[in-house]
Amino acid sequence: MNVEIRAHGKPLSPALRLHADQRLRLALTRFSSRIRDVRLDVKLEPGPHSRCEVSVNLDSGEELRVEDESDDLRLMLDHATQRLGRLVGRRLAAPLAH
Repeated sequence: MNVEIRAHGKPLSPALRLHADQRLRLALTRFSSRIRDVRLDVKLEPGPHSRCEVSVNLDSGEELRVEDESDDLRLMLDHATQRLGRLVGRRLAAPLAH
């Protein structure tokens, strides 16, 4: 599973980059055989608020996306990755539409 982490506005600290990578892998590893790639965009905006967008491209060609915002970067990353893991699980468990 290819994971790409991008920061916009300011650089992401190595500790936060590692935390984000670990959280993504924890949430998505069980689906890794059906995931093409994962991309996390973190927008560190002036002021206390930051935003993130996480997208997953499935082998089926479908893209799933989750967004979150918070003043606490770790909490924001944790929340977004948990939501994404649940979304991917629901999508892959759903029967294919004909």
